[in-house]
Amino acid sequence: LLPLSFDEAYYWRWSQHLAVGYWDHPPLIAYVIGLGTFIFGDSEFGVRFVPLLLSIAASWAIWRAAAILLKSDYAGAVAALFYNLTLMVGVEALVATPDAPSMAASAFVLFALAKIVETEKGYWWLAVGVAGGFALLSKYTGFFLGAGVLIWLLLAKDQRHWLRSFWPYLGAAIALLMFAPVVLWNAAHDWISFERQFG
Repeated sequence: LLPLSFDEAYYWRWSQHLAVGYWDHPPLIAYVIGLGTFIFGDSEFGVRFVPLLLSIAASWAIWRAAAILLKSDYAGAVAALFYNLTLMVGVEALVATPDAPSMAASAFVLFALAKIVETEKGYWWLAVGVAGGFALLSKYTGFFLGAGVLIWLLLAKDQRHWLRSFWPYLGAAIALLMFAPVVLWNAAHDWISFERQFG
């Protein structure tokens, strides 16, 4: 019910003019807001509806990932509770900014990695790739998430064997393929978004 913040109004304007790139961020938040306002109209609730759902989904992913990695449903619930008690999550669950889809995508990367540890099934790398692609479409900081996964593979001796498998590379290819339209948009617009964020 609170009026939109400046940033939310800014991203709502993006949702009125959907594109695959914008001046300062990748496009996912525009589509997220566009979906919410398509369902509920141009209202504060419509703008914030899908980010709220993404926050719930992120909490589920954190819960399940922690339960798998810590081998305890109780520990998973505590992890989800602590996740929701952090200031950024508490605020971002209530507003429509690129952080909402970014945090949800990151949580699902963690969940998919936990499933890799649990099951040793290579196809979970495809889920890592899709979630990583959504992270890149949310914020350029998604690249750091990919770097973190690579560092994990290098440092975790019991996971290093994946570097000799095609699965992680296929997952990375999926993420980069999902991100490719943003690169092409930037190439057609003098790299303005990349220059803004990385300059």
